[in-house]
Amino acid sequence: MYHFPRLIRSVIFIVDSSLKFDKNISLIVHKAMNIEQILPDTEMFSDRVLLTKAFCTYVRPILEYCSPVWSPHFKYLITKIEHVQIYFTKRLKGCWNMPYEHKLITLCLESLKHRRLVTLVYQILHGHYDTELDATFVLSTTLELEVMPINY
Repeated sequence: MYHFPRLIRSVIFIVDSSLKFDKNISLIVHKAMNIEQILPDTEMFSDRVLLTKAFCTYVRPILEYCSPVWSPHFKYLITKIEHVQIYFTKRLKGCWNMPYEHKLITLCLESLKHRRLVTLVYQILHGHYDTELDATFVLSTTLELEVMPINY
């Protein structure tokens, strides 16, 4: 009898034997936090715009790479990924006492959960997936997304 390995690591992501991506998400968060630590200390470097661009350039792509494949649906995993951006916004001068949602508005950022959803919908709408879901999404003329009911 063949025994499957407990972890399968591909070039893109890690999957355990129960097809969960917990270890993959932990690795991604660890890698993103390491890179975020390299960003200049925000107490000495107060340009929020430049630091936000650095975060979006060097850290966020790590958190979003292949996210439609491993996108979490458990709240604790969503929070674990979002924590990287929460930690970054806590370090910024002038944002220490703001709620997270206000920090996102101030810095012109979106939550990572929202970005994963928008990316997935965009890819479905533009035919990057071989699926019949593209008929479910219809773009309205007011640039709002309407979701049509699925008939089975």
